[in-house]
This record gives sequence, structure tokens and C-alpha cells, in this order.
Amino acid sequence: MTSYRRQFAVLFAGLILTGSASSSPVSAADFPKSAGAIIGVVADPGGIAQMGATVLLFNRMEKLVQRAVTNERGQFGFDNLVPDSYIIRVSLSSFVPAIREGILVQPGMRSFLNINLASVLSSVEFVYATPNAPRLLSDEWRWVLRSSMSTRPVLRYLPSTSRPENIFSNTRALVRVSAGDSGSAIQGNQPDLGTAFAVATSLYGVNNVQVSGNVGYVSRAGMPAASFRTRYSRDSISNGLPVSNSPEVQLTVRQTFLPTRAGAALNSANSPALGAMTGLVLDHFKLGGQIEFTYGAQLESVTFFDRLNLLSPFARLDIEVTKKDAVRVAWSSGAAPEEMYVANRQASGDLQQDLSTLSSFPRVSMRDGRTHVQRMNQAEASISHELDTNTRISVAAYYEDVANAALMAMGDTTDYATSEMLPDLFSRSSVFNIGSYHRRGAMASVDRRFGEHWSAQAAFGTGGTLQPRGEIIESGNPDSLRGALRHTQRSWSNFRVAGAVPGSGTRFSATYMMTDYRAALPAHRYMTMRQSPDLGLNVQVRQPIPSFGIWAGRVEAVAELRNVLHQGYLPLQGTNERRVVLLPSPRTVRGGLAFIF
Repeated sequence: MTSYRRQFAVLFAGLILTGSASSSPVSAADFPKSAGAIIGVVADPGGIAQMGATVLLFNRMEKLVQRAVTNERGQFGFDNLVPDSYIIRVSLSSFVPAIREGILVQPGMRSFLNINLASVLSSVEFVYATPNAPRLLSDEWRWVLRSSMSTRPVLRYLPSTSRPENIFSNTRALVRVSAGDSGSAIQGNQPDLGTAFAVATSLYGVNNVQVSGNVGYVSRAGMPAASFRTRYSRDSISNGLPVSNSPEVQLTVRQTFLPTRAGAALNSANSPALGAMTGLVLDHFKLGGQIEFTYGAQLESVTFFDRLNLLSPFARLDIEVTKKDAVRVAWSSGAAPEEMYVANRQASGDLQQDLSTLSSFPRVSMRDGRTHVQRMNQAEASISHELDTNTRISVAAYYEDVANAALMAMGDTTDYATSEMLPDLFSRSSVFNIGSYHRRGAMASVDRRFGEHWSAQAAFGTGGTLQPRGEIIESGNPDSLRGALRHTQRSWSNFRVAGAVPGSGTRFSATYMMTDYRAALPAHRYMTMRQSPDLGLNVQVRQPIPSFGIWAGRVEAVAELRNVLHQGYLPLQGTNERRVVLLPSPRTVRGGLAFIF
């Protein structure tokens, strides 16, 4: 009998035995000695298999390794995996995405995942099956993950050359209604009341389109504020799986109006409008399996009395030195986009990421009667080492050069010219241009996971701060107000706790920075670290609300408190005994509802 006939006979015999009640152990020959596999089943709370669920496999560096789509039995599989720790993310319309980290793959081992998708709290359970262990599944899994290349093409799924019946696939949506005190984000202001939405879908399985918007009403101005964003990317099909091979293109449009008092102060009959249009192109490529290079640029056009066209290039290099060691180097000029920040990208998802930054307007200020936008050139590098599957240590350093830095000013600012104190878009305070400065900083952190739901971080570092010189400033002189600040170096400690309560699904995070609050420490967002320290005490709570089957989706109540203790405020005394307070981040109390479909 020829080799081909022998293989066909073995295949036929295996198919005959599929589903039998035999309990003989799985042969070690079914797995490559140096590789492992992950297989699993996706079902809903009622045990019904879910077809069409997207399963993403990431390595320990959160880089996408493989993609899969569940079949009609809810099954999926990844084979020929390098022994390591992996991350699984499963998503399907109308269900909460399921995420599991620390899935260990060992040589010759199959990891079986039991994934339950629910409308409130999805879960992933897994057990290990070694070649010497009894069978955990029917024999059909042996043929799905069979190592023989001569028989695998007979059973694997091949990409269809015909156009799929459904034009839209993997459609998901998010609607959020929020309200609360006005406040400032790290890189811009946010409306105090808004309705935000985001919709993402795939056209014919390869064209990824996402549309998001935020429509708010600024009570201080009595005028609306709106932001809209559209992003597009295209995938190709490789081995039956979609693979991204084209740049991502984004277009964002924002517009709002200043308070009516600002128009009178600036000799304008109407409320002046602030408009910004940003075009972004982002691409990445891999060099082997250990080096990834992300780069791009965004062109921003800001209109506020004057028109400013600003180009901001950026780049980041990720190097996986070993399985436990990684190096990241990043650079940006002007303003880095949200996609360059690695903090919680997998956990928050692309829809949440859009909504968290869509309402961030450029940091606009006035100086000498002209419009200026805050610009920042920064370079940073980080090294991380994984002690075990639950503990990671990281060290990072950065240098940044800030031009036309804008701080908020509170108190009696009537002594200063209206061309220097620009009324804030969303509060009763003003925005003051403090000029330019540069600073450097460093950070060392330890991240630790406790079980499946809890994590903690302790970080220590140093950074450039702004501190009052102590003398009395000349009232009404903006240059005297700028000169009242000096640049110093201060140490700080930051602690973060995050967790989820099983059963109720409540998720929360709390951070607190300990430093010398006689100096203001403007926040620095790291492009190479998972977490960035923030000023003062900050708390965020997300509570799922049962829908009781009224609609297909889930509802979350969100509460956010930033800088609760009013820390980082710099009081400056004038010659007329009037006081002006400069601050990089005011207290903010916000709440809202998020509808996820």
C-alpha cells in the first residue's frame, strides 16, 4: 500500500471512531513535541453554541498572534503555538467580551477553554490536557489539530472565494450618556454633558469601518459642542483568517463655542467658535516575530480667530528580547494620538477608546492677542521584565519639551488683559499661557495580579514640576505671572488598585499620587507603559445593570472622580492682594450610563 493510501486509511478509521465512547488516552504523537495548542468552545449561559464569535489570541506582550472564528458547534482552535503565556479575547455582538490572561501553553499540551458569553459578565474557564491524560473531548479535535501536514488540508476550512451573504459582520455598538462637573482631561477639555455613540462593523469581512460621535451641551456657554470620528482599515485573508495589511485612516471633526462673555471680552459680537479637524494615518509592520514598528502622522487644522495647521509625526518600536523581557522606544512631535498609548487598550476596547478621547479639544490659549496651541515633543523608553505569569516590573524614562503650555487659572483674573486670559470652554475659570518649558522624568513600577479579578501597582519616580518663587507678583502683568513659576524636580509615589467583584460584576480602579503638592506636577502620559500616574486621588467605578431581557445588550453605570482632594493648586499673590490660582488638573465629578450592544 502506498503512503497516500495508508494515510487515507488512517483518516477514514479516525472518522469512523469519532464520537465513540472509548476512553483510551490520547497518543503523544498527536502533538509536536516542541509546540502546544489551544482549543475551546463558545456558548451562551443556556449552553447554546455560538457560531461566528471572533477569537483573538495575543502573546504576553499583547501582540496579536492568531485570529479565529467559531464554527457551527462554537468550536475554535490554535495549534503549533510556541510554549508561552497567552491572552484570549472573545467577542460577539450582544455579549460582553470575554478576556482571559495567563493561559499557559506547554510543549505537547492542549489547553481546552470553556467560554461562556453573557450579557452582564462573561467568563473563561480552562483546564490542561497533556498527551498522557484521558481524553477531554471527542476525537474530532484530534483531526482539527492534527500535526500531519498531509492530512490537515482535507479537514481544515478554506476561505471562500465568493462574496459572503451578509454584507455586515462583527457589528458592535456603544451609547453613553454622561453628566457632571466640567473638567479637563490630560490632553484637552471635555464637555460637562454629552451623548456619545460608537458603531463598528466589517464590510464583506475585510473592510473595517467605525463611526463615533459625541454631542454635548456646554452649560457655561449656552451652546452645543460636537465631535465626530470615522476610521477605516482593510484586511486581507491569509490561511482563512483576516490579517491587517493596510494603514488605518481616521478623520475627526470637533467644534464648540466659548461662553458669551468671551465674545464680549474679545470684541466679538457672537460667541467665538473653536473648530478642529484632524486627519490621521497609522501603520505598522513586523520584522520577524519579535520586532514591531508603529508609525504615522496626524495633520490638525485648528480654527479660533486664526487658522493653525499643525503636523504631528510619531513612532514606536516594540522589541520582544526574550519571552519575559521587552523593550519599547517611542517618539512624537506635537501631539501623539490615543492609539500610541498602550495603557489598557485590550481591556477597554476600540469603542471605549474612541469615546474616551473624542471630546478632548486642543489646548488653546491666547498670548499677545494671538491664538496658540499647546505642543509637546517627547521621547521615552522603557524596559519590562516578567518575573512570573502574575508579576511584572518596568522601568521607563522620558524627556519632553512643551511649547505654549496652558494651565487653568482661577480666582480674580480681571486685572489681566483679556488677550491673555482666555475664558475656559467648560467652566468659570480661564486658560493662561505660561510659555514654554522642558523637563525629564523617570519611573519604576511593579504590577501584580491577584487571581483573575484583582490587580495592584506600585510606582515610584521623579519628574519636572512647576513651583511658585514665593515673591509678590505684579498685578495685571502677565509676564510677571509667568515669571512667578520656576521649574524644579520632585519625587513621587503612585499606588493603584483595580478589581472586579464576582457575581455583581462591579469593576473599579483607584489611584493616588503622593508628592509635594506645593508644586504642580503636570501629567505625563507614557507611550511605552501600561499605566500613567495622575495627579491626586482618582476613582472610577463601573456597575453593570441587568436589562431583564428588555433589549439585546447590557447597561453600565459609570462614576468618575478626578483629583478629589484639590491637590496641585498653586496660589499666587498680587500687589493689590488679589490672588490667582494656577492648576494643571481641577477636581472633576462625572457620572453616566453606557449602553453596549
